[in-house]
Amino acid sequence: MDKLRFLIGGELVAGDQTMTVINPATEEPVTTEAPRASVAQMNAAVAAAKAAFPRWAALPMAERRALLHKVADRIDAHADEIGRLLTLEQGKPLMFAIGEVKNMANDIRQMSNLELPVKVIEDSPARRVEQHRRPLGVVAAIIPWN
Repeated sequence: MDKLRFLIGGELVAGDQTMTVINPATEEPVTTEAPRASVAQMNAAVAAAKAAFPRWAALPMAERRALLHKVADRIDAHADEIGRLLTLEQGKPLMFAIGEVKNMANDIRQMSNLELPVKVIEDSPARRVEQHRRPLGVVAAIIPWN
């Protein structure tokens, strides 16, 4: 398995810790060097994302969509490889793992294609009130999958 790294502030960095990943089918280690981020690394990643956020939020929606589509395209291009890793880590059949990866790429495309129309809340002779959606900020999330 290639060395996996975290992308923080545009730099690939090793985890402050590592962890062993066990193949549930064989109970053998897939790797003993899977990166594990510390709280400090998570905070650094959030800080870097916050620093990058104003530039991202200022991009026109079409440019943000195009960039997210590139992310989805890269995931699709590596679906077999990522699916193989999922199978080793989780023990699920390879075709389901690859399908999960492709679904993730499709979800990115779908979410990025959502239209955020201006909503007219009031349109009267006295005033016009509109609701505009705009990016608000950065979050860090850990999503359990069990």
